Amino acid sequence: MSWTLFVLLYLYILEGIPYGLQSRFLPLVLRSRGLSLTTLGFYKLLYVPWLFKSFYAPLVDTRGTKRLWLIASLTGLLSVTLALSVSTEGISESSSHRSPSSLTLTPLAICLLLYNFFAATQDIAVDGIALLVLTSKEIAAGNTVQVVGYKLGGVIGGGLLTTLASFVSIHQLFAAIAGVYFTGVILCSTSGVISKSASQNYTVTQKCTSVGENSLDSKASVSKKDDKDDGEKSYWHLLRNALVNSPGSCYLIILLLIYKLGEQGAMNMLPLLLFDRGASLAKIGLWNGMVGQISSLAGSAAGYKFLSNNCSSASALVRLMNIRALLQIPLIIIAVDSSGSLSPFSAFYLGALCMNVTLFFSGAITTVVFTLMMHCTRSESSVRTQATHYTVLSTAELLGKLIFGVVAASFTDWVGYGVANIAFFLLSLLPIYFIRSHRRCFAFEPTL
Repeated sequence: MSWTLFVLLYLYILEGIPYGLQSRFLPLVLRSRGLSLTTLGFYKLLYVPWLFKSFYAPLVDTRGTKRLWLIASLTGLLSVTLALSVSTEGISESSSHRSPSSLTLTPLAICLLLYNFFAATQDIAVDGIALLVLTSKEIAAGNTVQVVGYKLGGVIGGGLLTTLASFVSIHQLFAAIAGVYFTGVILCSTSGVISKSASQNYTVTQKCTSVGENSLDSKASVSKKDDKDDGEKSYWHLLRNALVNSPGSCYLIILLLIYKLGEQGAMNMLPLLLFDRGASLAKIGLWNGMVGQISSLAGSAAGYKFLSNNCSSASALVRLMNIRALLQIPLIIIAVDSSGSLSPFSAFYLGALCMNVTLFFSGAITTVVFTLMMHCTRSESSVRTQATHYTVLSTAELLGKLIFGVVAASFTDWVGYGVANIAFFLLSLLPIYFIRSHRRCFAFEPTL
């Protein structure tokens, strides 16, 4: 692995820690202190900075350098982590002498909201740096590093902290995480890779209208004329131009909104289905949490291999999505078997096997999709607006998963597991049909 990829890997690990901390670690800690599921559910609203990062991404594009934004966001994460170590001191006490109502959660909520804001800002800056420093040959490997690094950060912030919480106080855990962010600040202040991106950012800002400013962007000439006045235009205008001058982006956004629908529904409901069929929480936690996360990481790392066989990202996606859809058929069999024809043992391990293989291919699909997103950004936007353009795409990818994740449970509760899994299977076929029907709209991808 080159030093550039290693630096990006470390930065994406730092970016993934807040997600693991908020999605796996803190919910368990707060639940053990007696908080209701409804209260924990409201904490999902604190992810809102991720959905709105597209609106302030132009600031990162046009004000200062990506390096300065990265150092500022990591310093913010460091400060908030130290604040979390203080605000969670009361929570870390035993629940035997503290009622849920006695816990002061407002400081914690404020800290988590700021945590998400700084993490989302870091995401914009790191993506912008990756777009500047990666060569065309490194894009696929860079996106593998992006996905794997983020998931590794989630494992550290979630699984590792949850395990260590039995031996170390929460205050000490957050102090350790603050130390990790401090190393990130030092790395960004001294790394030649980050300095290189700052130099490139400055050069592009000063000479954004010069001929050949981005030899990798075959269609950047469409927006070069507009770049002269970027500094005088509003951020909203810059945000709009990031998409208006990108013919294939609208189709890619549609794909990003639908490509995970069926999978998200099936994977979110399967643990509940297995639990309702008699499986223990411990067994489900092992296979869905630990083993499933390893499968997803392995798939994300293998995604690069699916792109190295002289096929386009769109072709690789169709192949992987076909396999993913086929793996959902056994889940339909388990779901419709309400009479118990399958033994609980057979149903559980068939479901666990399909789940982990699906998560493997899902990880590969995510890597390929992010590679396609980066090709789109580098081809259809100027260097000056790349971070904004890529942020819009990544926000659409996140929005598609979050929206259906909210409604899938209610839909399953309404129609039952059997009908719901059939619907999830059909939704998994939708992105395959969309790619095949609009393949020409992904012409921004360079020919391999």
